[in-house]
Amino acid sequence: MIARFASVYVRCLFALELSLFALSFFLHVSVVLGADGPFAEYGKSLFYCPLIVSVPAFGLAEEKNVWKHEFKSCPRWLQIATAVFMIYGLAVASVQAICFSNGGSLEAQPLFASGAPLFLEPMPLFILYSLLWGAPVRGTTLVKRVRISLVGLGVCVAFVVAARLGYLPHRPGHGQTTY
Repeated sequence: MIARFASVYVRCLFALELSLFALSFFLHVSVVLGADGPFAEYGKSLFYCPLIVSVPAFGLAEEKNVWKHEFKSCPRWLQIATAVFMIYGLAVASVQAICFSNGGSLEAQPLFASGAPLFLEPMPLFILYSLLWGAPVRGTTLVKRVRISLVGLGVCVAFVVAARLGYLPHRPGHGQTTY
């Protein structure tokens, strides 16, 4: 029963991470094409939500050395796609932060806020893919990893709740942070 819950949890986390990655990708494409509406409405949420899903996904990695274990167990096309998205996301976010920073917060800058998730999201998605299809893990090993992941999820949820209730400090002049 617990092993089945663990398997369902990993599949749900994969579906959520894949959805967030697709939404982040389409948001970034809209920013690059010059559309301001989608970023104004969904940009901040899609900047922070991947962190909430990524932390539990990293909790599922074997020995926390993703490059040694999960990366080798997946198909070559997925390894290349992951590397390309991570390099592209880092490059775009860095260029925005270094060259075109207007002194405001980074999450308010469209290229940074839409490019950074493209750097952050592929690796958790890769870990989840590896767990499901690359080198499937079953039984007690999966249950142990899911336990660690659930602790990470609990920490993320606690952080979001604390931020929403105003318990976390925010920068003066920037108003309450909404997630």
